[in-house]
Amino acid sequence: MAHGTRGGDRTQADRDAEFAAQWASVARGVLTVQQSFASGIEAVGLSLPYYSVLTLLLEADEHRLPMSRIARDLSMTTGGFTKLADRMGRDGLIDRRGSSGDRRVVFAALTDAGREAAVQAVQAYRRLLHEKVLSVISPDELATMADSAQRLSDPEHDTQPDLPAFRMSPPEPGTPDRRRSRSR
Repeated sequence: MAHGTRGGDRTQADRDAEFAAQWASVARGVLTVQQSFASGIEAVGLSLPYYSVLTLLLEADEHRLPMSRIARDLSMTTGGFTKLADRMGRDGLIDRRGSSGDRRVVFAALTDAGREAAVQAVQAYRRLLHEKVLSVISPDELATMADSAQRLSDPEHDTQPDLPAFRMSPPEPGTPDRRRSRSR
């Protein structure tokens, strides 16, 4: 008898199809929750990219970090982060300051308004975490998921380092699409 789905025998193709469906379910769930978080953060007047920067700075010593580190931590190019930092500076949320020890290093630092916005956004994010995640899965399940996600994001696990970074949120409105051809 050939291996198939009769009698409990499952082919590798059947198992692979099930794995693919399970992974798609994980991706859809994360995307759905992340979109809810983005909406919730926008309700307090911030975009998700702003939130990401502000929380990094809120947790940093003296509420400041080198701009290159923020770009790296957020998987952004330095040029892309510079544009975001320009907008955040115009909005009064961060200041950019040169380093006294090395003129090549520029720091982003929270302003008082940026700190206040970050604290409000963190409170909204945590409330959403309880409403959208912890109301569905247990803290232990979340810890297991976090451990698994950490292992997946480990650079030693990455067998395709040249792939573009996956974005959990859409680009901000008005951001040019750099994927298009540059031919004129």
